[in-house]
Amino acid sequence: MSKTAPTTDVHTITVQTETGQHEFEAKSGITLRQALRRHGHSPHNAVTNIANCGGRGHCGLCVVEIVKDAPPPTQALDSTLSGMGMGRLSCLVTIDHDMTVRL
Repeated sequence: MSKTAPTTDVHTITVQTETGQHEFEAKSGITLRQALRRHGHSPHNAVTNIANCGGRGHCGLCVVEIVKDAPPPTQALDSTLSGMGMGRLSCLVTIDHDMTVRL
């Protein structure tokens, strides 16, 4: 009988900002954008906080830098931005493990 590693439904997200480093826990399956906003860390600035697509992956305005443990992109726009070194769309990153992001 083989043993598999236990899975967890909660992951630690470390957020690096100009004011320091913050950690919070987020459930598996939600997007990084949802988790950031729920914990008071917006991937948007003052203008894009009002004018954005609401997390549907169309506007490209929720870009963050995943500095540790980035999952591979799963959608074309996210893959293109990542490939150009421009960051990742937080609305297209599904949380399934711990990671560190920079806003």
